[in-house]
Amino acid sequence: MPWSLIADGVLAVLLVATLFYVARFSRQIAAIRNSRGEFEKLIADLTKSTDQAASHLHQFKATAEFAGKDLQARVDRVQGMAAEFGRIGDDLKLLTERAESAANGLEMVIAKSRQMSPAPAPGPAPAAPVQAAPVIQFAEDEDARKVSSLSALSGLR
Repeated sequence: MPWSLIADGVLAVLLVATLFYVARFSRQIAAIRNSRGEFEKLIADLTKSTDQAASHLHQFKATAEFAGKDLQARVDRVQGMAAEFGRIGDDLKLLTERAESAANGLEMVIAKSRQMSPAPAPGPAPAAPVQAAPVIQFAEDEDARKVSSLSALSGLR
């Protein structure tokens, strides 16, 4: 057999195989061209979703910043109120101590006055004029502290 005939046969087989793969490749390209519109729509939807996400992210940041500032203002206000309540508590403690001191002084005066008065006689006794309890005199510095405490309390109203 002549070599040229064998070479032509091999070439013909390779040509048929090439035609088969070209036809198959052509169908795949046609499928890609047909799905190109869907792909472009998918990309457009992805771009739109990305833009919306960016917009929502900016809105979220603005809202978070506003909420943070509002929260900080409330925290500052509460800290101021806590300090004010602390001062009021100190003033109330001072007033309570002064009231206890005055009450102790009154108890001592009453106890002394009971020890000084004679025991009443059995039977009806004539009504004696009522004497006023002695007035407790505070030192001037205590009066000044009272006045400053009361003026501080009246300023809180």
